[in-house]
Amino acid sequence: MDKGILKYDDLKKIIESCHLNFLIGSGLSAPYLSILGKIEELLTANESSDQPNKIIEVSIKKFYFDQCIKGNLALLDTSLCEKSKKDEFKKANENYCNFIKSLHTILSYRESNIVSKQVNLFTTNMDLFLDKTIEDLGFVLNDGFSGRINPKFGTENFHNSIHKYSSHYEYKSELPLFNLFKMHGSVNWKRINENTANRTYEITNDSYLEILKNISNIDIKEEHVTPIITGDKDKNGRDISFTYEELLQNIASIEKKEIHDEYLKYYGELVMINPTKDKFRDTTSNFYFYELLRMYANHLEKENSVLFVIGFSFADEHIKEITKRVLKSNPTLIIVIFCKKGDKEGFTNMFNNVNNVVCLSPEDDNHYSLDKVNDFLFEELSHDLKFGITKSKYIEMKKQVAENGESN
Repeated sequence: MDKGILKYDDLKKIIESCHLNFLIGSGLSAPYLSILGKIEELLTANESSDQPNKIIEVSIKKFYFDQCIKGNLALLDTSLCEKSKKDEFKKANENYCNFIKSLHTILSYRESNIVSKQVNLFTTNMDLFLDKTIEDLGFVLNDGFSGRINPKFGTENFHNSIHKYSSHYEYKSELPLFNLFKMHGSVNWKRINENTANRTYEITNDSYLEILKNISNIDIKEEHVTPIITGDKDKNGRDISFTYEELLQNIASIEKKEIHDEYLKYYGELVMINPTKDKFRDTTSNFYFYELLRMYANHLEKENSVLFVIGFSFADEHIKEITKRVLKSNPTLIIVIFCKKGDKEGFTNMFNNVNNVVCLSPEDDNHYSLDKVNDFLFEELSHDLKFGITKSKYIEMKKQVAENGESN
């Protein structure tokens, strides 16, 4: 493992004494939920065209929905998981579960009284893996909603902390808390009390994912859309993704149907930032998304904060620029980026070679998946804090004891 300039003991001290923040990207839910590929490029090209094409818009958004969003339905009902995706779904669930367990143990056993027992999970993912995992494990989740019968989302709810009192001595202890910030929206968000004139609305929890079900039930047939290929390569490793110009040529024989308008209508009910180059414009013009970005900056500006970046490329310009700005204003902020060896130089150049940004890479040049990150650091540390020894050392000791026993 290439640890850069940080060793395990350095990372242990950082995690024990710093405010914990994570920036999580689509790589964590892959391959069960696909990453964007060229979707952003294609959607942007269509939106910026002099005559945006509705058939292309539906084709791209349906492809994006089917590949990156629809799979969330299996989190509520596993029978809805496609047979070919079952192993990937199981693996993703296990990875998130082990990761959250490790973080909960770290929050519970680190001894610092300077920082709270909270971890901030910032993500551009709209899926429910984090939400569902934290809830299923019985841990305390703060996702910005308050209320039971009619839950409402509000960023003011992220300023809470949770304590437990002893029934006999009124001893108060802080409970580990997961703050989950969905910076681009979530598949379980739903608009209510919408005022189209003022472009304002409230957000409630679509706990049964009715919006996703409605989109899935629209009978879009193959002849209604043009095929989308994005991110694929041929046997020689060449990119065979369609360009926007090729999509325009491919739709010549497709007729406009009412089904296209219906699909866009239901798709438009999703409360999210669509993957286009205008994400920053959409983010800053919307109160909720602007506030979430502001909270991201505020948490990183706190003294003695650490940001662990996992599965995130910083292709989102608005998040990258905010991060770079905070790095300049807060010299105590440490950013640890988990990435492939081949991407280290790009990240180093991106942040202008500052000393408080460190890239950690696996020994091979494969993607730094969530299970690798957890095995390398967080599960090691959680075992260390709880039992006084890292998991890898414990396994090695057991192995040596077994070998000595056999030799005797």
